[in-house]
Amino acid sequence: MRVSVLGSGSSGNCTYIATEQVAILVDLGFGRRALERRLRLAKLDKRPIDAVLVTHGHTDHIRGVFSFSSQCRVPVYMNEGTRDEAPGLQQVVRWEGFHSGSPFSIGDLQVEPFPVSHDAADPVGFRFTSNGVCGTLATDLGELSTAVIDQLSGCDWLVLESNHDEEMLKIGPYPWHLKQRVLSKKGHLSNQELSTFLTHHFDGRASHLFLAHLSRQNNDPQIALESADRALRQEQPLLPGSCLLHLTHQSKPSIVLDL
Repeated sequence: MRVSVLGSGSSGNCTYIATEQVAILVDLGFGRRALERRLRLAKLDKRPIDAVLVTHGHTDHIRGVFSFSSQCRVPVYMNEGTRDEAPGLQQVVRWEGFHSGSPFSIGDLQVEPFPVSHDAADPVGFRFTSNGVCGTLATDLGELSTAVIDQLSGCDWLVLESNHDEEMLKIGPYPWHLKQRVLSKKGHLSNQELSTFLTHHFDGRASHLFLAHLSRQNNDPQIALESADRALRQEQPLLPGSCLLHLTHQSKPSIVLDL
């Protein structure tokens, strides 16, 4: 399995996942030219994209979906809530529906959608399995519920939100109503909340963790990295470096994992 987060944040979200048989995108929050540039930078531009999966209907996750699916004639997998929420997605011709808790397959890639807490219509995360490799993507979620934590166990890689530092957000420039939204259980996951998961609930299986959806205004990449690293060392003091941390970016792709 190959994995790269091509973009993550309010400027546009997209993750590339490929197996022996298929290559898919999770979300597409920017246009085709930006996608092609990022695929070239990551040296992932040699294979055609077979499908796009959508987590929820917010613009930074779907901005490029309709045009890409129309031009490249690829199917878009999304649930009814997401499709109904975003008028642009209702124009997608090749639409494949799914329901949370009901796995489906795209070639040799098994996909299990699961619900997350966010202020969108029926938002989901995805758990992926192929040829003995497993990973979970869960961004844009206000809390890590017990059900979501269950989906994070037994994985080889994780893409998890580390959106904001709580103190930076509280003293930052956002208006109060927006701060309340971000901090709510339907908002975004903070560095501190991710650290709590890593300290108390992480099973130690994943060897790679991408820190995703970092806010430009209310976070700092170094702060996010140090927060997660401290939590991992506290949880696994005898296994230093057993889980490698990777930053994601709003304007360029992350590293590419080959698992």
